[in-house]
Amino acid sequence: MSLKTLAVAAATVAIVAVGVPASAATSTIDGSYAFNGNGWAGTLVVSNSASGAPAVTMHYNELGRDERLSGSWSGRTLTITRPLAWNNSQTYTLYLGDHKANSPVFGGFFTQSDVPGQSYGVYAKDYLPLGTPRLKSLKADDSLPDGLVGGYGFNGNGWTGRMVVQFTSCQVPEITLRYDELGRTEPIAQRTWDATTHTLTFVRPLSFGGVTQTYTLYFANRLQSTQMFGGYFTESDVPGQRFAAFAWLQPGGVGC
Repeated sequence: MSLKTLAVAAATVAIVAVGVPASAATSTIDGSYAFNGNGWAGTLVVSNSASGAPAVTMHYNELGRDERLSGSWSGRTLTITRPLAWNNSQTYTLYLGDHKANSPVFGGFFTQSDVPGQSYGVYAKDYLPLGTPRLKSLKADDSLPDGLVGGYGFNGNGWTGRMVVQFTSCQVPEITLRYDELGRTEPIAQRTWDATTHTLTFVRPLSFGGVTQTYTLYFANRLQSTQMFGGYFTESDVPGQRFAAFAWLQPGGVGC
């Protein structure tokens, strides 16, 4: 799927989410996660987070190596620095989602020192405690048609669901999202798509007191099989706080 295809589809959004509840009990973020950074799949292992300076191992499948990295953990935000060649580096900023007890997720972005002003989507999901074997990832399915407008798994602060992109009369793109625990969809009228930075933003009014949520999602489609969004949302009654939000392409999408 081309960036243009999804950019047009993403520009008209209907999405459902929930108000931020009291956080579930997440005893630790130490563990293993399925990881994706700008469409590059892999794993992330975090340990010793209670110290505030966790040990982090990042493994991108295509690179085939473990990278031991430095990190910091403070105020629901995990920050990781990844050195690159030629004195460049990446900085990962990941926001916790903890709606489900002891099942933390992260959504956010990374920046790269030699690409100023650009952010790239990141998520970490499918938590396993330290020492639990993680099954090897299946080979990516590259047989999806180029024009696919598909179904995405979605997660907002630990609330799981599914986002589906489809067409009305093969002309008007629409997006809906169903949160599993709510079982309903909501239209979102206020949304923007920045094709330069690959950034989708939208505002969701909540049903009480004029409160709104603002979602910021960074899109990557470097491979057909790794199209994804990584980012976060904020809520107007919780100033200064960011919550994980991300979406990943799933098989069986719809389209014309």
